[in-house]
Amino acid sequence: MTYGLPVARGPVHDLALQVGGLVAFSLRVLVAAPRAAVRGRLPLREAVEQTAFLARVCSGPALLLMLPIGVLIAVSVGSLAARLGAGGYSGAVTAFVVVGQAAALVCALMLAGVGGSAICADLGSRTIREEIEALETMGIDVVERLVVPRVIAAVVVSVLLCALVTFAGVLTCLLYQVYVQHQSSGAFLSTFAQYGRLSDFTTAMIKAAAFGLTSALIASFKGLHAKGGPSGVADAVNETVVLAFVVVFVVNTVLSQLYSVIVPAPGAYA
Repeated sequence: MTYGLPVARGPVHDLALQVGGLVAFSLRVLVAAPRAAVRGRLPLREAVEQTAFLARVCSGPALLLMLPIGVLIAVSVGSLAARLGAGGYSGAVTAFVVVGQAAALVCALMLAGVGGSAICADLGSRTIREEIEALETMGIDVVERLVVPRVIAAVVVSVLLCALVTFAGVLTCLLYQVYVQHQSSGAFLSTFAQYGRLSDFTTAMIKAAAFGLTSALIASFKGLHAKGGPSGVADAVNETVVLAFVVVFVVNTVLSQLYSVIVPAPGAYA
């Protein structure tokens, strides 16, 4: 089978095989996607169907997760700002926390936990039913036909989801500050506009796209390498979720540090 890994001779060897296989598989997918688009062989219908599916399964949980996070941020900021007499700066904190970090991380959790597990379970089921081998026997490129549409769908959904949860988080904080803390909406929006930058939102979108790409690659890799029957698919899904969470937080740390170096903080050179 094309997607089989050599037998590991120990934990360290197994880790090396998994990392090397994932890197090689990711490079293959990243090369296959533009090549299929240039040759006009990109399965658009499959990509649209996968985009609709991921949007359907991730949107609801993302909003349900973002609403309590927004309330928690609003409560924490409101109580602290009230003690310091700086309630009008709650919009600035919302811009830093919700737009800068929380929205992208919510997308990461959804794409890794919900979307990634769905992709891995789908491809893993196809693998143990020998559908992948059947496609290879017919000369069909599995990466081009099955993996690339799912990767594209994950990236598109993650970007759209980031915009959606950002709006939900900011709106939640605004409503709490106005109707619960009885503060001025004008002061909230003023400080939000003053300290919230377009570069923060752009970086959040880039992070979300990177999280979606990472989660889809890991889920596809684990799904195509599932073995051992239904229990093997379940193990692959569990490994996908854990590994995707770890890699996503590493990617988030790297991108956040790069952003802090490239884009100075507001007032840094004042």
